[in-house]
Amino acid sequence: MITPVGVVYEYFSATSDESAATTIDVPGGPDGTGAQQELPVREIVRRYGRDGLRESLRPPLRLAETGFHVVATKGFDSTTDLGAIEGILTGIDFEVFLARPRTSHVVAERDGGERLVLTISDELQGVLARAVASELTAAGRHWVKVWGSGDADAIGGLLHELAELARGAQQRGERLHCWICV
Repeated sequence: MITPVGVVYEYFSATSDESAATTIDVPGGPDGTGAQQELPVREIVRRYGRDGLRESLRPPLRLAETGFHVVATKGFDSTTDLGAIEGILTGIDFEVFLARPRTSHVVAERDGGERLVLTISDELQGVLARAVASELTAAGRHWVKVWGSGDADAIGGLLHELAELARGAQQRGERLHCWICV
């Protein structure tokens, strides 16, 4: 069993930034379960191997009791890791990714930044929504090669869930956000 430490990431869709901001004070975030976050992906693999990573990255998309569609995951950062994934899928430069108005914009903050709700850019949401299964799997494999650690199947599975979240959000006229708790 992996000892819980670090940062919780819950990706979710909301009708507006104001609606997303309301999750800042929800115990357990938009998922409402209080899921505990593990170590970053690279550290999980170093300590616990690929099986430990598979165990820690079980991100099923679900409609939480809070009313939000959520993918709760472990160790996959909404800025650096998703920015790298968009770069892999589209060739976009990371600095361009960061310069977008909705990339990691803070819509709610508590405890000196230990709890945050951030936006996910509309462009990244669109990229995820349009990506086909083979592209997501390949992006997961490439991400693992670039970072030198991780399990390509686990990362690919996470990307498939995030893509499904993005597609559903677009169909409902919603935007993606990430709730983060240290």
